[in-house]
Amino acid sequence: MSELLEQVGRQMTPERISSLSRSLGADESAVRNAVSAALPTLLGAVTRQADDPTQTAQLHHALERDHDGSVLDHLGGLFGSDDATQNSGVTSKTTAGGAILDHILGNKKERVEHGVSAASGLSMGQSTKLMMMLAPVLMGVLGQQRKSKGLSPDGLGDMLRQEKASVQQSADGGSMLGRMFDQDGDGDFDMMDVVQFGMGRLFGRK
Repeated sequence: MSELLEQVGRQMTPERISSLSRSLGADESAVRNAVSAALPTLLGAVTRQADDPTQTAQLHHALERDHDGSVLDHLGGLFGSDDATQNSGVTSKTTAGGAILDHILGNKKERVEHGVSAASGLSMGQSTKLMMMLAPVLMGVLGQQRKSKGLSPDGLGDMLRQEKASVQQSADGGSMLGRMFDQDGDGDFDMMDVVQFGMGRLFGRK
């Protein structure tokens, strides 16, 4: 089992899925499908940074500076309505989610957003907003792990490589995400495969 994906999955409680659904104005099942597609893809993108020591060092610095895991204590505000988010003071976290997506997805960002939209039934706007909310959660989990384990940049790289190997060994997850990030065109990639992969690992069902 992917340790990081399991940690992220623990944040996706039924209550928080409901909050996301209300915030996006979307059906809960569609939001659950979108989360199941988006989180493994985002995590896959982050683990690939372990292949480059410079990128790993940059990620470590970003976690140390901006992502200590405290966002995980305020997900009700992050996932809530626009008004609730404003009042809870976490609007900047949502805004920062866009920058996180730009950094970890690069030129694959639009492709991923299209894939999440097509697989879940959410609109492109809803998919983009959802991913902007999920990105700080993933970074929060990574930051929490870095802090609790006292990880150096090399230690963070080792953890990400272990995570990548774990995904590659389970249900062809690595193959699916590899097709997403390595191909220039759509090829035979189907985001529904990732939805099924994520459902089993985030919500405990295939």
